Amino acid sequence: MKIILFKLFIVVTFIYCCGYIIFDFPSDTFVMRAVKGVMSMVFSCSLLFFLIKILDKKQKKELKE
Repeated sequence: MKIILFKLFIVVTFIYCCGYIIFDFPSDTFVMRAVKGVMSMVFSCSLLFFLIKILDKKQKKELKE
């Protein structure tokens, strides 16, 4: 259950960050900038973790051969 909620949160942060990049929400308050920063950080870290996991699997596969 926790993993599903975490993945759902990552998807929501992805949608929010893409919307921010594409439409550039102009009426940001301090609170919204803080929320955007946290959501961007979560999405960036999860993307980095995903890429590192792929590279690790590729490296383990090369070591087995």
